[in-house]
Amino acid sequence: MIDVLDPMSGLALAGEVGGRATFALWRDGAARLLDDRLGENSKRELPVEDEARVLAASGLDLLVLASADGLVIAGAEVVTMPGMPADAVALLGGSLVIAVPDGERHRLLMLDSATGTVLDDQAIDAADARAFLRPHPDEDTAILELAMGQDGVLAFRVDAKESRLHLTEILAGEDPVIAGFSPSGNRLLVTPYPSDPQTVRMLSWPDLTEISRLDASEVDAEYGFGLAGCWINDDRVAVYATEDALIVADENLDSPERIALPIDFRDEGEIESLTPLGSGTVAVGAWTPAGRLTLVVRLIDG
Repeated sequence: MIDVLDPMSGLALAGEVGGRATFALWRDGAARLLDDRLGENSKRELPVEDEARVLAASGLDLLVLASADGLVIAGAEVVTMPGMPADAVALLGGSLVIAVPDGERHRLLMLDSATGTVLDDQAIDAADARAFLRPHPDEDTAILELAMGQDGVLAFRVDAKESRLHLTEILAGEDPVIAGFSPSGNRLLVTPYPSDPQTVRMLSWPDLTEISRLDASEVDAEYGFGLAGCWINDDRVAVYATEDALIVADENLDSPERIALPIDFRDEGEIESLTPLGSGTVAVGAWTPAGRLTLVVRLIDG
C-alpha cells in the first residue's frame, strides 16, 4: 500500500500528461488536477457551488460538472444548463454525451462541448435508474449502463457519428455491471448484479463473446462478488469478493490471488470502487464504520 487518503468520490479520468494518467476532482471551490498517485498538480476555480461533482474532464481545459444549479460545462467559457440533473458524461467524437434522468426514463443527449447546444436527444425507458458511461479507450464508442435497483440493469452500446447518437442494446436479460474496457480496448470486464453475485465474466469486444469466467466458489467467496472491478493493466484485473477480500487475476480470470489490505472486510469495511491509476496502482474507495477513505495500492509492478 502506498497511501491512505481522504475519500475521493467523483474522481474523473482527465487524460494523460507525459504518458501518465491524470484525474479531476472538485473540492473546496475548485477543480483539482491530480497525478497518478492522487497528489494535486494544479487547480481551476469556478463559480460553482461546493457540492458539485466532476463527471468528465480533459485536463482542466474542459470540465463537465453536476451542480445544484444544473450541468456546468467549463471550457474556454463557462456554460450552465439549469435544471439538467446529469448523472454520467462521456467525451465522444469531440462532443459531450450526457445521461439525464427524466422520470420513468433516461435521456441521452449529445451536446456541443463549447456551447452546450443539443445536437441529438434520445429517450430510453428505465424507471428510477442511475446511469454510468464507460468510454472505449480508442473509439468514439461507450457503454451506457442503467441500473434500476430490483429491476436489474440495461446496457447499450453508444456510438457517436456525425453529431448523432446510435444506441444498440447489448447483453439483454443478463443484468451486466460494466467494470470497463481493457486498456487495449479488445476485452470487457463484467461483474455481477447483486441479485446473482456468483460470477465475474470476461467478454471479447466488440462481439461480446464470453472468453472466461471466475466463479465465487473458485476463490471461496461465500457472499459472491461485489460491483467493484477494474483493469490494472492489459494483463491483470481486480475484483471484490464481498465481505472477504480484494482479488487480482489475469486477463483470462485465471490465477486469482487475495490481496491483503488494512481493512477487516467482514466486520469493518466494504470496497465501493476500484479506479486504475496506471503503473500497476489502483485507488480503492472503501467504506469503514469510521468513515470513507481512499487507499492507493500498488498491486503489480508498473
